[in-house]
Amino acid sequence: MYGVAPGRLLISPGSRWMRVRVFTRSPPHTLLAMLLLSFLSLLSISAVPALSSGPSVTLENGTYTGLTVPSFQQEHFLGMPYAQQPVNDLRFAAPLSLNTSWTGTRNAASYSPICIGFGGDDTGFQLSEECLTLNVVRPEGVKEGSNVPVMLWIYGGGFIMGGSADHRYNGSWIVQRSVAMKQPIIFASFNYRVGPFGFLYSQEIKDEHSGNFGLLDQHLAMQWVHENIAAFGGDPSKVTIMGESAGAESVAMQLLAFGAQSTDLFRGGIMESGTATTSSFPSLAQAQDVYDAVVSNTGCASSGNTLACLRAVPVNTLIAATNRSGISTGPVIDGLFLTQPPSVSVSSGSMIKVPLLLGQNSDEGASFGVRGLNSEAALVTALSSSGFSNASINTLLKLYPNDPTVGVPVNTGDGLLASGSQDKRSFAIFGDVVMHAGRRFLASAMANQTQSVFTYRFNQIPDNTTIEVGVQHFQEVAYVFSNPLPTQNPLSQRSGDVELANQMTSYWISFVVNQNPNHSDVDGAVTWPDYRSGPKNIVFNRHGNTVEDDNYRAAGIAL
Repeated sequence: MYGVAPGRLLISPGSRWMRVRVFTRSPPHTLLAMLLLSFLSLLSISAVPALSSGPSVTLENGTYTGLTVPSFQQEHFLGMPYAQQPVNDLRFAAPLSLNTSWTGTRNAASYSPICIGFGGDDTGFQLSEECLTLNVVRPEGVKEGSNVPVMLWIYGGGFIMGGSADHRYNGSWIVQRSVAMKQPIIFASFNYRVGPFGFLYSQEIKDEHSGNFGLLDQHLAMQWVHENIAAFGGDPSKVTIMGESAGAESVAMQLLAFGAQSTDLFRGGIMESGTATTSSFPSLAQAQDVYDAVVSNTGCASSGNTLACLRAVPVNTLIAATNRSGISTGPVIDGLFLTQPPSVSVSSGSMIKVPLLLGQNSDEGASFGVRGLNSEAALVTALSSSGFSNASINTLLKLYPNDPTVGVPVNTGDGLLASGSQDKRSFAIFGDVVMHAGRRFLASAMANQTQSVFTYRFNQIPDNTTIEVGVQHFQEVAYVFSNPLPTQNPLSQRSGDVELANQMTSYWISFVVNQNPNHSDVDGAVTWPDYRSGPKNIVFNRHGNTVEDDNYRAAGIAL
């Protein structure tokens, strides 16, 4: 998610955790830059030439011909369906595995359309319900039998937008670096349903023993990888799932899938800025209100079977009916995929136990906090509206004092933000609620389950932003991907930026290959401590990475 505008927060009444719905993610770049981003997004879909020949791979269902990329010495297989497409009777239903096979060769040289969503991340992309596809990027020379580890990417976007064709998630530089490290990996990514198409819920859907379609899409994509990645040269026993924002939340929710304690679908997880407790989860009654509104908006209210009616209406009718104020959807506690609130599962250790690499950015609260607050009374109102009790608010005001030097953005001294005199205080509180507390909670719980855990705090301001903006949400992504393309927080020519990106990319690759980031093949790399040996974070900064005790704002985060 972009780290500038906080967007609109929708909060379940009385809930400890908030669901953040950012309907517009508008970074502070110029119109020209926005047009460039849209243009490059279109290129990522349409500029791949059709090939008469290329690398091929034969799967159980049939053979695909991919794309050779000489500049990276890589082979790409793009837009391969991993499920039956969710149209007609499969709309608002759990995804089904492919049930077709073919002779001859199918083209896998271009991305498919991305799933229908609502928001800035979808600008410039072709949207379609027929979107459940998967992409594989492998180094040249990797083939069946190579058995290289796999990094499987899950995009973010608040569960309302996003897609794997987004050029910000181009894994080519990661794969290229893995070869240079002599630790080659395969990078894979996929689309999953978002917005109402992925997360509409109601009694009608519950009666079909379904819900959380987008999370089920992810799970089926992981099953497809498990069954097919060996044909591409990957090792199905060495898959690490990885995501940012809602993608990171998704990784955490896959740790809780179906109440399982173990899995053969992945052996590690990477979570950038998000855990399962980042979102709140609406009650069935709240979800039913949204469903009923969609039924009314589509003219299905008079139908004897409203769910069948919704499956039959034209897709444009459904888009118009769901792209409206008040139509907010996201993961739910459905009793099947998510059997209980994530906080309960994590506290009790009722989760899949694997090594983790996770963290967040220093000033996440500047992305999600309520702003424009010029008095303590206004802060109290904001906290009350967010579901905090009066007793909790009184405690919070003591634990987060009216002292700008300890507010967010961090390390900005006594200066106040122009947006509001209480905003630094607000950002500290809301950033901890949405991001920092959940990360520390999960890291501690998994470390207590004797799993290796490596945590970070990203603290590098991009060169196209200001101190007041700080190190907000999403700003680490270009560094993790070593992606030089123009984005809202591009890698710059400042001394140390490229080196920081190379170090982070290398740590991530080493974790995928070794389940430990400390084989990064970078001279002088700081040793990243295992959380099991004591709660410590690595702090990323272009002037040099450091290690800190993970105890900032300890009392407030503990609350």
